[in-house]
Amino acid sequence: MNKADSRFESDAFRAVLDAVEKEEGPSAPKKRLAILAALDCFAEFGFDGTSTKMIAERAGIGEATIFRHFPSKKALLLRITQPVVRHILTPAAEQEAHELIDRHKGDRRAVLRAVMLSRLHFMRVYEPLVKILLQEALVNPDLRAVMIHEATPLFDQLSGTVAMFGPQTELERERFFRTLGSFIMGYFLHRSILAPNRDWDDATEVDFMLTVMFDGLDATLDRR
Repeated sequence: MNKADSRFESDAFRAVLDAVEKEEGPSAPKKRLAILAALDCFAEFGFDGTSTKMIAERAGIGEATIFRHFPSKKALLLRITQPVVRHILTPAAEQEAHELIDRHKGDRRAVLRAVMLSRLHFMRVYEPLVKILLQEALVNPDLRAVMIHEATPLFDQLSGTVAMFGPQTELERERFFRTLGSFIMGYFLHRSILAPNRDWDDATEVDFMLTVMFDGLDATLDRR
């Protein structure tokens, strides 16, 4: 393993490479380095702030090698993110949700607490990837379309299950998912981007969010 390889040995980077290779087959060593270096750069600098020259330098390969495998920087981004959404993000969320709901059946608060803590752990493990998806889904219509396409069946499957939390109509379920997602994403952005050096306690923060969701903001103030 050379020096460039050693930077990309985390579980998240290996999982991303596995997802890409599920769709494209085994990658040549230099193509593999280009994929991993692009993931690293996109997470650190954003898509617009990353050049193919930066990717090549981080990978320890020539810039021409990148274009031998990918026609453009945008193509490189999509060929990383699309397989990840299909093979990591959506399947993990689906399996986890059903397991936790079965384990805590009947206890709405316990189910939500377990789901939120598990999602936050997932987002911590796959932090570079999550940062890219959050950044680029807002401005990249192709990536956004893939995420919506892959997420829709998951939401459809879970829509009946969330009835245990109260939402019965389609609009109520949409509001439920939107509220839950806003809490999780807002906390992730604060924890990972705005104040990454703070000593965060996910369990304490999740309990606070659940108190707001179930009892209202006044209940959190009354505890002081």
